[in-house]
Amino acid sequence: SERAFVGPLGRMALNGLTCNHCGGTDIELDAARGDAVCIQCGTVLEENTIVNEVTFETSAGGGSGVVGQFVPSSGLRSSGLGFAKESREVALSNGQRHISQLANALRLSEHHQDAAQRLFQLAVQHNFIQGRKTQHVIAACLYTVCRREKTAHLLIDYSDVLQTNVYMLGSCFLKFTRMLSLTLPIIDPSLYIHRFASRLEFGDKTHFVSMSALRLVQRMKRDWIQTGRRPSGICGAALLIAARIHGFRRTQREVVRVVRICDVTLRKRLIEFSDTSLGQLTANQLGDNEFDLESYGAAADPPSFLRNRRADEAERRLLMDPEGEGSRQRREGEIRALKMPALRRRLLALGEPTDGRKPELLARLLELECPETELQLPEGGEGEGGEGEG
Repeated sequence: SERAFVGPLGRMALNGLTCNHCGGTDIELDAARGDAVCIQCGTVLEENTIVNEVTFETSAGGGSGVVGQFVPSSGLRSSGLGFAKESREVALSNGQRHISQLANALRLSEHHQDAAQRLFQLAVQHNFIQGRKTQHVIAACLYTVCRREKTAHLLIDYSDVLQTNVYMLGSCFLKFTRMLSLTLPIIDPSLYIHRFASRLEFGDKTHFVSMSALRLVQRMKRDWIQTGRRPSGICGAALLIAARIHGFRRTQREVVRVVRICDVTLRKRLIEFSDTSLGQLTANQLGDNEFDLESYGAAADPPSFLRNRRADEAERRLLMDPEGEGSRQRREGEIRALKMPALRRRLLALGEPTDGRKPELLARLLELECPETELQLPEGGEGEGGEGEG
């Protein structure tokens, strides 16, 4: 209905509308506050009304000014009159622009951008952006959306685009999720298999290699290899084994370069896989689609449990037979001190293959001559590309 205003605090006539309490039509409007009050009974008809039009009033000095206050669509209200933007509104507009740029670089859809912008608005309202770089906060918002939507994006992808330390992004992401008390789903390594397989150049057999790797990943989950591990290491080990199954001679260095992990991490996952019942099968058996990998053999114990059992067994041997354990440790020390030519000669004398790098040859010889020994890889090998998942 049309409204007739008579001054900022004057009377107004509401055509076709009367007071709900007394039926009176004498209504007073306070345009500055947006209140409408019935004069006869005092009933408040409207309160804090938000209108689309802009109304001006004339002051006592002859000047004009805006009546009311500006409320943007974002919901962040200005503290004063007029259309001056606060710093929060500036930060919000800049963040939305950066989110669009980063999402386009990562090929994310409009749906992901809208969800990330809503998260960024929460970050602004909670003052999370204070003392932090805007790029880190928008990366945390977008990565949170990717985790929710289960897209094939890793945190290191954001680090590559922004040219920022991945551990700084991971720290910001963890603090952001704790602030909002978000519970995100655990990363499934299966999401990244097709992405990494396409970069290893398997040609027409990319789909077959990917499907074999997916079957291995599912079995690794049953054998506790996947639990508590970052997805890159699991994908690297599964793809390397699947490549060998289908006749591709991909080296560990090639796989490491694609999945962005440390070579020691890849060897650890392979050693853990070899300790399972599936590690005793041949390539033909693993590649047979009719062979049920899920139900073959008993589920293995967690790798950490196996390591503790081996350590306890070594202590028991040392207590029961100190001289025998001492000689075994000396023999192990001598093998570890061998150079590459001596390692190859020892393996050749035992009829074993001599191809591979020194850690592989060393593990092979220790398994033959000191079967009770667990291969000790160098410390700090869990640097799996710095995902920073926490």
